[in-house]
Amino acid sequence: MEPLKKTLKDLQDRNVIKPVKEPTDWVNSLVATQKKNGTLRVCLDPCDLNQAVKRQHYSIPTHEDVRSKLAGKSIFTILDEKDGYWQIKLDEPSSKLCTFNTPWGRFRFLRLPFGIKSASEVFQQKNCETFGDIPGVFIIADDMIIAATSEREHDEILQKVMERAKTANVKFNKDKIQFKVDTVKYMGHIITAAGQKADDTKIKAIIDMPTPEDKQSLQRLLGMVKFLAQYIPNEASVTAPLRQLLKKDTVWQWQPHHTAALSTLKTALTQAPVLRFYYQTKSLTLQADSSKDGLGACLLQDGQPVCYASRALTDTEKRYAQIEKELLAIVFATKRFHQYVYGRPVTVQSDHKPLEAIMRKPLSKAPARLQGMLLQLQRYELTVTYTPGKHMFIADALSRATATSDNDATSENGCDERVVYALEATEALSEDTLNRLRTAVATDSELQGVCEKHIHGWPAKRKSLDRALYCYWPMRHNISIHKGIVMVGDKIVIPQNFRQTILEKLHMAHQGIQRTKAKARKVLYWPGMSSDIETMIQKCEQCQQMQPKNQAEPLVPHMIPELPWMKIGADIFELEGQPYLLLIDYLTKYPEVLNLPDKTAYSVIQKMKSVFARHRIPKEIVSDHVPFASYEMKSFADAWEIKLTHSSPGFPSSNGMAERAIKTVKHALKKAIQTGTDPHLVMLSLRNTPVTGLNLSPAQMLMGRVLRSTLPCSSNVLRQSTPQNIPEKLRDMQLKQKLHFDKRARPLPVLSPGDTVHMQIRRGWEPAVIVHQREEPRSYTVRTPSGNTLRRNRRHLRKTNSSLFKDTTLNLDSDGLFSQNPESVDPPACDSPQKSSSESMENTAPYFTRSGRAVIRPARYRD
Repeated sequence: MEPLKKTLKDLQDRNVIKPVKEPTDWVNSLVATQKKNGTLRVCLDPCDLNQAVKRQHYSIPTHEDVRSKLAGKSIFTILDEKDGYWQIKLDEPSSKLCTFNTPWGRFRFLRLPFGIKSASEVFQQKNCETFGDIPGVFIIADDMIIAATSEREHDEILQKVMERAKTANVKFNKDKIQFKVDTVKYMGHIITAAGQKADDTKIKAIIDMPTPEDKQSLQRLLGMVKFLAQYIPNEASVTAPLRQLLKKDTVWQWQPHHTAALSTLKTALTQAPVLRFYYQTKSLTLQADSSKDGLGACLLQDGQPVCYASRALTDTEKRYAQIEKELLAIVFATKRFHQYVYGRPVTVQSDHKPLEAIMRKPLSKAPARLQGMLLQLQRYELTVTYTPGKHMFIADALSRATATSDNDATSENGCDERVVYALEATEALSEDTLNRLRTAVATDSELQGVCEKHIHGWPAKRKSLDRALYCYWPMRHNISIHKGIVMVGDKIVIPQNFRQTILEKLHMAHQGIQRTKAKARKVLYWPGMSSDIETMIQKCEQCQQMQPKNQAEPLVPHMIPELPWMKIGADIFELEGQPYLLLIDYLTKYPEVLNLPDKTAYSVIQKMKSVFARHRIPKEIVSDHVPFASYEMKSFADAWEIKLTHSSPGFPSSNGMAERAIKTVKHALKKAIQTGTDPHLVMLSLRNTPVTGLNLSPAQMLMGRVLRSTLPCSSNVLRQSTPQNIPEKLRDMQLKQKLHFDKRARPLPVLSPGDTVHMQIRRGWEPAVIVHQREEPRSYTVRTPSGNTLRRNRRHLRKTNSSLFKDTTLNLDSDGLFSQNPESVDPPACDSPQKSSSESMENTAPYFTRSGRAVIRPARYRD
């Protein structure tokens, strides 16, 4: 990072870039490249900006225009402008469009940056305005040639160029100047004092094509010939000897007459009418292909070749992945045909479909090795289109028939960037971790299969893959390999035998599932990573014990009875140290409050009998467990034909009617005590107050009349009758309440017998296992590792994948269910005459009142 920071400071001192503090409409990504001499070049990645840039469409002279003026010239000089684009200043609006991000803030270019789509035409126009009127100076794109018939004339022209350059503050690169030469390669031709001749490099790929060694290589050659057959005179007769070798009953044996036929074909392919002249006005198509050993390219106009190129891959390049070789073929083709394709829109045909998408991506989204190649292609206006290999006859044949390595970097085109200057993908890893990862990848059969497909190419269809590699199919084009480490984009792919170590590191801070997943997804990948993270956190006892409570589930309302006092809620509360029994009707909301001598079942039963004698015996009583789940209360309910329904322990919401009524009554009675008001008048007032939403009081709904109180009222009010549709109105109110409540609730998954869970307690969560689901809504019987059997609401249970009971005495069958034996039978329901183990456990513990006072139950309730 320090060299880059130093380069930015240097550019700022040279007035090439400037810091930006104010907001700008465009901000581009920074790309830094390393040139051959080791210095850095700062560029933009204007992928989005280029889509909005309007081109100038400045007319660039054709090579025919220049070639005719070079006739008779004998002395030539080629000049290359130093930092060519930076010779052009940007106005304020254009400069702000070229704003880019860096780790040290935003900057904007004050001069034309590399990568802008219209840069070549702007550069051509400025050069022509500066030097175009000097006789003997010819400029096409970024090539400037000085041509003269004598040394004196040459020196005069050069002097004018230097003076003009000094005035315009244009500098030339001394390392790339060809000074006073008699032969120069220019625009695809060799210019000499004797005249012009064709550049042999245009046809070198065909001339040097090796002799076919088998039927397959001969078929590729004849496929290319067939593609151009309409331009080859007597093509059938010329290729007849070669086609004889392809017959099934013919033994492969290359003879002199085959060599003669091949030589004739090569001559035909490198001369008119097959090889056509280049036309500036016609569209260009560039075919580029790569085989395992070589690169092939062909420039076409109207389906006819203009020039050919091929070269063998180096040993290093042979180890490239297939996608890297295919992009390398395009880079090679554009460099070799630079004089033809620079400054012009070109359609590139490639048989590697992923390149279509990669060419449209920002540089930062491409794999590291591809970034360097993409950067070299930024100066060209290329549109990559997928063309099946069977239709790319010429490039395919050339890539598979390369005789020697031709690594001409064509330095004359100035494309000298080699690598993207950035951190290596694995540079942040310690040497120990890198070695362990590399060893793990080498022994992972799945990742070795990924490496093999990455290097040799992925199949056209997923079903051709091994099923173990299906999960890598969607990201196959983003896979790269760095120092033996498999990457998906910027993420490291973790091998199987290294994942547990990574999971432990991910869970070091004991964060939740979603935050841990988010952290992992930023830097890591492996198939099933999300599932593995969930399993790991669910097995972490420390995390499970400190989990927050479950979210609310959709409301399950109590059924509204059709008649008053058929279903009542019951509960006990304390006021001023005195216990009270509250009974409330589920239909009319009519409360009864009775003073209790103590909290025993006997006292509660006696008070209930007096109330039932006045109003009627209810069909159902909803309450909590103490003392309503006692044997004495059960006997009373059986005798009076009453159904007892108990709320889940620790879940008072299921008896919400009584709980809410206690809150209202306690608040009213406390205020009465403080103000000295008669509590009986307070209760009368509560019973006469209309229920919210009904305009009817509990007394009116229960008794059919308004109770006379100390408030003055007329006789007509006291004679008001009770409407008949009260249950329907209550159901409507209940439905509205449910709809509102359910907006912030969602159901929890149903649990099955044998599921391991964590059960919410006062100090957090403790492990348990599901015995069975009860008849009551969302209620389960669970067993703890100590052997206690309890009833709990689903909201207090959190399912886990932890092996909680591997050291306990619980008996589970092969399906994970409890085996039926005397030590682990399902406990009886709470309405059974026998006491369940949950009752036994709860009744032996102190009972905590709402005031926080601990009360020990009488012994008869602990038998």
